[in-house]
Amino acid sequence: MIEKVYEIIDDIDNSDMKKRLDEIKLKINNDEDAKKLIKKFYEAKELYEKYNYKEDFIKAKINMLKNPLVEEYVSIQNKVNMLTIQINNRINKITKGITDKK
Repeated sequence: MIEKVYEIIDDIDNSDMKKRLDEIKLKINNDEDAKKLIKKFYEAKELYEKYNYKEDFIKAKINMLKNPLVEEYVSIQNKVNMLTIQINNRINKITKGITDKK
């Protein structure tokens, strides 16, 4: 079973989705506008967490997500997260079946 897990990890690492995420991340790191928006978002997030400045946080998040590179990155990242949840659910079903037989 461990071999299957490594096989799945290799498949994900070699997938077009992972390659595209890496490409976008590189583009974001070279895009001053995207970096400024991300920095403003994290600053607003910190203020929100410390002082509950919700309005500034929401505005910063909306502005950041309007950037096409960030928007695509987040969209693909969400797909990866959903895939991870599906994989975990399947593993849980398989292992539950194995542990129930003992």
